[in-house]
Parts: sequence; C-alpha cells; structure tokens
Amino acid sequence: MRCTGLFVAITLIGCGGNGSDKPSGDAGQDDAEVDAATDPDLDPIPDDAIYLDPVNGQASAPGTAAAPWPGLEATIAAGLLASVPDGKTLVLLDGEHGNAKFEGDHPVAVIIRAAPNANPHLGKLELTKGSGWHLRGLTISPAYSATTYTGDIVKLGESGASSDLVLENSVVFSAADTSAWSVSDWMNAHSGILLGRNGTGLAVRRTHVFNVRFGIAITSYDSTLEGNLVNDFSADGIRVTRDGGTVIDNVIKNVHVSDTDGDANHDDAIQCFLFNVGTGTVRDVTLKGNIIVNYEGTPAYPAMMQGIGFFDGPLINFVVEDNVVFVDHYHGVSLYDAQGSRIVNNVAYTRWTNGNVKPWVMLGEKLSMAAGNYVHDNIAHSFDFDADATVDAGNNVVVAPSVAEQRLTDRLTAIETAWGATLRDGAPRLAP
Repeated sequence: MRCTGLFVAITLIGCGGNGSDKPSGDAGQDDAEVDAATDPDLDPIPDDAIYLDPVNGQASAPGTAAAPWPGLEATIAAGLLASVPDGKTLVLLDGEHGNAKFEGDHPVAVIIRAAPNANPHLGKLELTKGSGWHLRGLTISPAYSATTYTGDIVKLGESGASSDLVLENSVVFSAADTSAWSVSDWMNAHSGILLGRNGTGLAVRRTHVFNVRFGIAITSYDSTLEGNLVNDFSADGIRVTRDGGTVIDNVIKNVHVSDTDGDANHDDAIQCFLFNVGTGTVRDVTLKGNIIVNYEGTPAYPAMMQGIGFFDGPLINFVVEDNVVFVDHYHGVSLYDAQGSRIVNNVAYTRWTNGNVKPWVMLGEKLSMAAGNYVHDNIAHSFDFDADATVDAGNNVVVAPSVAEQRLTDRLTAIETAWGATLRDGAPRLAP
C-alpha cells in the first residue's frame, strides 16, 4: 500500500479470528459442507456441451457426458481446449483439475463452469491472454496444486492483450487452515486474483477470496469487481490502479498483521494508485455500495486498516458513493488531489479503540491539485475539505453510532438481495 497507506477432503477452519476454532473469515466449514453449500449454476447446460472428468475422462473420448474429456489441465496439455469453438460450454465434474494455464480468443465467449452441484478444484488458474472466456463455479487454491508456487492464485490477462475475461461464483484461497499461521506465514501468503496489465474489460463477480496476502488487484483498464467477499488478508483487500475501475457491492473485512508485528505495509481495504508508477493521474473510477469492516471478533494479529485510501493522484472524475466503512483508523474515506469527483452518502465510523482514533471523510493533497469536488450527505466522525478551495460540500453530518450500525445493516441487506446471502462455499458476507 501507499499511505499517508481432488477431490481431497480438507477442513476449512481458517484463522480462528473470532476466538473459536473457526475463522473470523467465515470459511469454517469442512469440505463436505462446502460442497453441499455450492449454488448450482442455474443456466441450462447446452446439449452440445463438452464434459471434463479428471477421474474417468480420456483425451481420446468425444467429450460427452457418457464419455468425457479428462480434467482441465490434461485437456489443455492434449491440445483439446485450443480446438474448442466459439460459444461452447465446458462442464467440469467433481475432482482435481490440476493447474490450468491457457490462452485463446473467442468472439463469442467460451464458458467453463462447474457441473450442477459439483465442486471442481484447480491448483492455479492463469489465463495468460485472449478474449471471451467466462469461468464459473471453480474452487482454486494452491492446496490443490501438485507443485508449489508463489504469487497470485489467479491471473487473468497479464501476458498479452486480453478482454472479456470473467471469473464468477468461485472460491479462491491460499490455505484453508490458518489457525497456526505465524506473522511470516501471513506476510508470505499467496495473493488472490490479479486482473492483469494487458487487459481491458475484465471482471470478477460473486467470488470469495480469503486467507491471502493481497485480495484482488485491478491492473487492467475498465474492469469490474462486483458482489465479492474479500476477507482475512494481510496487506490490501482491493487495489485499483488503472482508469475505469468499477468496484461495487463488495465486502472487505478482517485484516491481519501490523507494523508492530514487523509488516511495513500500511493496510487498506480499497486502495488506488497509478499502476507501475505510484503517483500519477487515474481517471473514472467508481466505488459504490461496498462494506468495509476492519475485523470481526478477536482476530490473530489484529491490525489497523485504512478504509478507502486514495493517496496518490491526481484522481479525476471519481465516484465514491454509498460505501459503509467501519475501520480502526483515521482514514475512512480519503481522496488526495481529487478533481471533479463525487463523494456522496458514505459512512465512516469506528467500533474500536479507546475513542482516540476516529475515521474521517477527507479531501487531502500532496500536489496541491484538489479542485471542483462535490461532497454531500456523508456521515463520519469528522470532515476535512481544506485541500479544495472550490469544493461544493453540504449536509455532511457527524456520525451517531445507531445511525452507522443501521446503515451497515441496510447496505448488507441490499448486497444480499443483489448477490445472495452467502457465497459459493456457504460463507456469509458478515458474521451473524
């Protein structure tokens, strides 16, 4: 951050952050429970769909339900995936599908999806370049990889021109059981999802990312994160580093490892800075309806977390609306050197500390370039708009605890109505 910021049965017990033997990150189900909790993909399966079975499939088979292809990694190695025509649907049956690395362009998207009530596993997913790939209902983790690796668990569009790459209704995690993790384990954990530097119009929706270093990073243009849960991470939850990013209806919660533990990263729930440079102009980013909660219960290695921390601009034509930010930090919603941006109807509130650290809504500056912003109808512990001499500010009200808690409840209800009360693995977006 940049501050001022197999089927193999496993037990998803998580980090123990709520003081029990289950994680504060809501991943506290065993594998059978996770499988049972999966939401079947309600889209009908086409009659000409290709089936992949890592247990009984054969590369010489026609790919029908009765005679399927092998698992995804083996299908790729046999050259079969490259032969799939536009618009085809591939249906993954239960089991271990290996580590998938592939590319290709499809004007009509190819769908790779879980079979109804199935839970296909991947050890890693790397769609290096291409267009027209929609992936649904996958569980992806190095826990399912036959080989060790470091870095991101999912990469989309990092190695070449890419567009219309979509991951939906999936689960991504570094390790299931973090109850014995040390500070070093948290700091060296895999990161979740990278929307790569050569992409345009990539998306992640209704996906659960947990027990990671960084959660989801947008380094692609005009890309979207919607309805996701990012929890139990040790660095930043979401990063937006390119123009046109859209971050809507996500829940980001439960940060671990602080400066005092030896981690110099200043953690943010959502952070923005210019990709590969740091300070520089970023344009047309939208953040709407997200929930940020510093932590639930009593986590291992608790840390302070900045909420929406956008410190390195100029930031031009940003929209930051209807976000509910509960953090143990001064920076609730902070935009530095913002120009022509809207900050409307956000909540910045703390449940923690002894009352000395209270989050604000702020227009800040490093370059003395803040100008022409609209800041209305926010509630926070305090407000500071001095960096923008031309700000249009009104009806920004000091927060009352009951109002903040009700806004959190209302925002959660809205997200659950739009995206479902739980994620694919049965995890709730917030602890009951």
